[in-house]
Amino acid sequence: MTITDTARTLSLDEIDIHSTDLYQDRGYPWAAWDLLRAEAPVHWYERPDIEPFWAITRHEDIHWVSSNDKLFINGGPRLRLASIEEDKGMWERRERRLTELGWDLDEPMDMVFLDRPRHTRFRLLTARRFTPRAMREHEEHLAHYAARFTGEFIEVLERDGEADLVLDYAVKLPLATICDLMGLDIEDWSKVHKFTEMAFNDEENMRWAEPGETFDDLRFRMGKDFSAYIGTIIDDCQAEPRDDLTGAVVQGEVDGCPLNTQQLTGYITLLLGAGNETTRNATTSGVTALLQNPDQIDRLLADESLIEPAVEEILRWTSPVIQFARTATADVERHGQVIKEGDTVGVFYPSANRDEAVFDDPYRFDVGRNPNHHMAFGHGVHFCLGANLARWELRAMLKAILPLLPRLELADAPDRHGHLHLGAVKHQVVRLVG
Repeated sequence: MTITDTARTLSLDEIDIHSTDLYQDRGYPWAAWDLLRAEAPVHWYERPDIEPFWAITRHEDIHWVSSNDKLFINGGPRLRLASIEEDKGMWERRERRLTELGWDLDEPMDMVFLDRPRHTRFRLLTARRFTPRAMREHEEHLAHYAARFTGEFIEVLERDGEADLVLDYAVKLPLATICDLMGLDIEDWSKVHKFTEMAFNDEENMRWAEPGETFDDLRFRMGKDFSAYIGTIIDDCQAEPRDDLTGAVVQGEVDGCPLNTQQLTGYITLLLGAGNETTRNATTSGVTALLQNPDQIDRLLADESLIEPAVEEILRWTSPVIQFARTATADVERHGQVIKEGDTVGVFYPSANRDEAVFDDPYRFDVGRNPNHHMAFGHGVHFCLGANLARWELRAMLKAILPLLPRLELADAPDRHGHLHLGAVKHQVVRLVG
């Protein structure tokens, strides 16, 4: 097994795979994950500022955890790894908001926190809206949007000589598409973007603060405002039923009962957030990877049949979701380590997607890679509901922007969010050349 030279200089006691300031400054901790896969694929990770967990880093082991959803559940105390401080703040804000609304503190936030069979029943409300057949019906519309947004991007580049790949391009198609699928007005796009940006603990968001408001107060208020906004969406759909993604949730039933307002709010919040953040980041980092590997641009320009495998390679390469946490329901041994009932395991998808046991030359960006058994969308019963939507969006965007890429170059390093769940880029400036 090959491990990077940097990883050889590290020890297991020194690695840091959780500090968000490092993710912000350096990006993903590839060397640390390389070391873990090579020497400690099931590693008890204990640091002062995060609750301990088992770090799972090999492809086969993440596949094993994800396949055994009765042994490793979503419905435990942790679904996403975060610092003790961030965890505490999140649960406190949630309790305060639910108490003010008179909602049930024991109700899971959304269906991702549920396990079979209840998770499956909630998932089936919208699953048919995300099948390949459903996506093919949207191909023409996605192509139209992609061409429009690429044209707008070119206008900014030609006017200013440079543009922000994130705000001027990558954010637009996934945001417009999920809002369209949910039947939201175009005037709501910027509002949804603003609300979903609050998922990131970023001081830039203080531009939305009211006078004298702290960052915690801002996050709490924005959370309330988002819930109120979704409440209007629910009310409108209940008053006038419709055949769109929102209607499938609002008019749907689980076990013969309609969802209550709290469950509806959680479901719609999940669709809006997951429907734009990950694809936006895959687009940004995917275009960045192509600009860093111009020979791969040449391959795509010469052979458009590589668009689909190129999207899969972008997903493997960017791995926009960093990790999920699961809770063990019984003692189990893996690689000589005993995971005890109640322990948290953290599965790190980017590490799986650089696993030398699965991918030949995993640190080479190859738009024709085949096979490509990446885990960018997870695996098992919690496999990403919107995986097909993301694929079709990325294909449309890549086709539209591909002719422009030989005229672009990176103007600076990416400005990243410091986040442990999403590998998000705030800004990536590109400029015209030639």
